[in-house]
Amino acid sequence: MNQIQYNNNTLILSVKKSPLFGRLILYTITFLSIFLPLSGFTFNLLSGNGLKFSNLVFLFVFGLISFFMLRISLWNTYGKEIIKISENQLNYIADYNWFKDKIKEFSFKNIIFNLNEIGYEEDNKAVLIIKFDNGTVLETVTKIDIKELNNLLDKLNKNYNYQITQIPLLKV
Repeated sequence: MNQIQYNNNTLILSVKKSPLFGRLILYTITFLSIFLPLSGFTFNLLSGNGLKFSNLVFLFVFGLISFFMLRISLWNTYGKEIIKISENQLNYIADYNWFKDKIKEFSFKNIIFNLNEIGYEEDNKAVLIIKFDNGTVLETVTKIDIKELNNLLDKLNKNYNYQITQIPLLKV
């Protein structure tokens, strides 16, 4: 699966799907964090215990947990980062398939594209780092093969008159 799609100044970095077993566990936990509190709340109401403030707090807390778990589950299945580059502006969106994060807008005069190796050295994975002239840095979260990312940096170099560099690796 090609993780990088680059067309018409739009860059899409797709997350590799996590293993099926891991996704099944995530979706099971997500389902249980939604179903169990709702069924307990319904059972309390039907058994005549009435509506209590603690029940509402409990539902609210588990609602937040459920939302967080749903985001993680969807990200590990359908996640992608969408970066749109125009003349002096860059827009970044994290897409979870069912919903998207708020658009982050960056204005710039000069832009520097970097890559930064992450994980174990033998994994050969890196993330794209975009540095703007005002000191702002945008680091993507999608782990991509270093060869693919270097090819992307070459394409960006050909399409833009911006400086493209690679961060020197620190040996620890």
